[in-house]
Amino acid sequence: MPSTSRSVQGPAGRLAVTDSGAGGLPVLFVNSNAGNREQWAAQQAHLKQRSVSFDWRGMGESDLDPQGRYGAKDLAEDMNAVADALGLERFVLVGHSFGGTVAGEYAIRWPERLAGLVFVDTAGTLPPLPPEQVAWFQDGLRPEKYRDFMDAWFAPILQNAKPHTHEAVMRWLHATPREVVLGALRSMLSYNSDPVFERYKGPVHTLVVDAFIQPNAYHLLYPGIPHTVFSGVSHWLMMDAPQEFNAALDAFLATLPRQ
Repeated sequence: MPSTSRSVQGPAGRLAVTDSGAGGLPVLFVNSNAGNREQWAAQQAHLKQRSVSFDWRGMGESDLDPQGRYGAKDLAEDMNAVADALGLERFVLVGHSFGGTVAGEYAIRWPERLAGLVFVDTAGTLPPLPPEQVAWFQDGLRPEKYRDFMDAWFAPILQNAKPHTHEAVMRWLHATPREVVLGALRSMLSYNSDPVFERYKGPVHTLVVDAFIQPNAYHLLYPGIPHTVFSGVSHWLMMDAPQEFNAALDAFLATLPRQ
């Protein structure tokens, strides 16, 4: 569907938005840490109903936060600002990876606005990390080690990536300022997913890649959540297998009341 790029005012500055399609129940796509809205291009081109994607503060074409706030709770404010600016009273929220963490924070605070919730290869509450792992993490994120550390961290989750996916993901990672990535990573360590389902009672689905399923995957933490498993793709499954991804998303959207 034809799309329009624009910007809206967020809590910390200008947010870059892609608005596509018209009518139906809107779908709001949110990207992973060190990503941007380009990762949803195939989905927005596919959907006939209205869909929206945007870049978090400090990522893609959106402004940096002058106060350096990049945690999941801060970015949920960006999401709410986009929904308000575009008149999305109720919508389906699709969050990938860290974007799923932010989607969870949004569901805790504004559950009444969600008509559906899709977690894409994301995880719930992290178990406590052993001290040696925390020390390894902190050491690797020091400025002089940061790029090599992050490149090595992304390598396993880019297993099975299509060449265009690999190139784009690494380009986005290298373009995202270190302080933005760190703010998001730190907030993931304190994220508690239990309140999501205490507050949000609507339809939910999770799409997972078999090679990256962890014990804190949503469908394992909360048995009974419907899930679809993808094989032979990277963590960026929406880019590697857009037709399969779109079919799974269509199937979930078809279960929702049209509003």
